[in-house]
Amino acid sequence: MNKRHAAIAASILTAVALTATGCTTTAGPTAAKTDTIRTTIDIPATFDPTLTSSLPDFLLARTAYDTLVRRDADGLVPGLATTWESTPTEATFTIRTDATCADGTKITPTIVKNSLEYFARPDSGSTQVVYTFGPGNSTPKIAADDAAGTVTVAVENPWPYLVDAMSVASSGIICPAGLKDPAKLAQGTATGGESGPYTLTSAEPGVRYEFALRDDYTAWPKWSTDISGTPAKKLVYTVSPDSTATANLILGGQLDIGKIQATTMERFTGQTGYDVAVNPFSDSYLVFNEREGSMFTDEAARKGVIEAIDRTMYGKVTSLDTGKVLNSLAADGTSCVADSKITIPSQDVAAAKRALSGKTIRLVAPTIVGPNGAGNEYIAEALRAAGATVQLDNTDVGSWITTVVTKPGDWDMTVFADLNFLGSLASPLLNLTGPTIDQGGTNYGAVKNESADAAFAKANTATDDAARCAALDETVGALVDRSDTLPLLNDAFIYASRPGFSVKMLGGALDDPIFRIND
Repeated sequence: MNKRHAAIAASILTAVALTATGCTTTAGPTAAKTDTIRTTIDIPATFDPTLTSSLPDFLLARTAYDTLVRRDADGLVPGLATTWESTPTEATFTIRTDATCADGTKITPTIVKNSLEYFARPDSGSTQVVYTFGPGNSTPKIAADDAAGTVTVAVENPWPYLVDAMSVASSGIICPAGLKDPAKLAQGTATGGESGPYTLTSAEPGVRYEFALRDDYTAWPKWSTDISGTPAKKLVYTVSPDSTATANLILGGQLDIGKIQATTMERFTGQTGYDVAVNPFSDSYLVFNEREGSMFTDEAARKGVIEAIDRTMYGKVTSLDTGKVLNSLAADGTSCVADSKITIPSQDVAAAKRALSGKTIRLVAPTIVGPNGAGNEYIAEALRAAGATVQLDNTDVGSWITTVVTKPGDWDMTVFADLNFLGSLASPLLNLTGPTIDQGGTNYGAVKNESADAAFAKANTATDDAARCAALDETVGALVDRSDTLPLLNDAFIYASRPGFSVKMLGGALDDPIFRIND
């Protein structure tokens, strides 16, 4: 191991006594009676569900807007839709009859249709349209039958995830008062347009966002998992990007629930009544900029980068082993991953030196990859050890997305932090196949891998789960074999809560934390 690599790992590893499965203490002090939950969030960019681009946007969308279905531990459960039927090209949802908008308007199939059509509008700039309706389906046909109580979504190209995608916060149903003024919707000031349980009452951008529970709200999802406790009447999101500060605020009683880093988990060990829950979170993998003129049009250069990286060390540096090194492009619990047959290359520093010595690489990546972007720092050091000059832009999520999406000439490679809201291998594969960003797709690096494209198309037209899984695995294998990507790590999302409060993330739904006050 290179000494600089070891130094990076040691500085982090010695900061905490590892508790890989989290820690939960038992009986604790009685929590003060309250109707408020105070939690943490990173800085959001929009309040419009259809324009969500990072986790804080999704969290705020989930708070205010209901989706047709929801994720549970055992699969999908009813949300605004009570039942549904689907094929790879069509899904029909029966809409519940007791749901209303924040201004009292009854939620009808027509309202759902209008919201979904707004979501799929041309030139919205939303990459979520592709994940929801599938590649090549930018103009889905959406029909409402108010008499029958149904909404039907039809697409031209097969997309087996039409129903699953309707569980993601970006598909939240926006009521007429919100659609009337898209500018106010994005600013959070379009009052009455919410379909979900909470409405925004105040916002200090970059500081705090407060929501109030609607008095008339009764349309809670039909979860199969027992959800104990009481929803907060007031929900307060505070921007707290420093995990050490977050831990202090929870222990000091200024926050009730908060996201912390693995480096601060030990602060809660032995603290009576506090709970720390480690949840599977973001799948990280390499994306190369393979556009004309980039050094990474050269497969040998891409392979050199891959050979420079020790994925086990990357996992230690990034998550202190609370995460798990990937066997595919998604976490082990994701459908089709368990039976993966792909072979992922091991580190070969000598070969990496032959490929990378004297090269200059511009690496842009988000600071959420480990504490303050420690995973990105490790990769930069690994490439430098292989003889490359590395210009690292370790930046916030918003700036990272802006650079990767809108400034293709400004980066050579990135560590892609994939939240995989679909819960499928299809989600990362959309980022590495098919149309590029400027062509209306989500192929961020402009990868041109005909074998992967063909296998992914085969997966989307498969008639049974076994054939689909085999084709998805074939797609991942084609990308790995040509050094178009390197699966890295499923990182952990760690919530800490103080006595009297709880949070659940069911079915891996990262955008759907269920906060409760426990009586």
